[in-house]
Amino acid sequence: MRSRLGDGTRGASSIELALYTPVLFLVIFSIVQFGLSWHANQVASATAREAARVARVQGGGPDALSLAETHGEEYAQAVGGNALQNVNVTVVAVGTDQVRATVTGEALEIVEGLAPQVQQVVQGPIEEFRPDL
Repeated sequence: MRSRLGDGTRGASSIELALYTPVLFLVIFSIVQFGLSWHANQVASATAREAARVARVQGGGPDALSLAETHGEEYAQAVGGNALQNVNVTVVAVGTDQVRATVTGEALEIVEGLAPQVQQVVQGPIEEFRPDL
């Protein structure tokens, strides 16, 4: 026989919603943060390739390395906007015939402490013009 007040489950869905909502938000924010971190990693990768390309094409000398670092920082801002923050581009000569570009930065953060630091390294030979024989 049922009582006049119901079967005792009134309000249960409201309590469940109040308990599960924070967990749901944490999952959603974690997924979005993962996407932002992945995007920042892609921006860092593209920036490292571009900085290395500039240094390789310009001959790999001190002026070329400095130009590549400046160009890399501008490129990161142009391509990524604010997706990659605190960008640091370092381009160094490796031996006499290679250059290495290292890009580090931080992904855009929506939850404090969840955004990882990203780093990408690209190394390649210095371009050298060799005329046809």
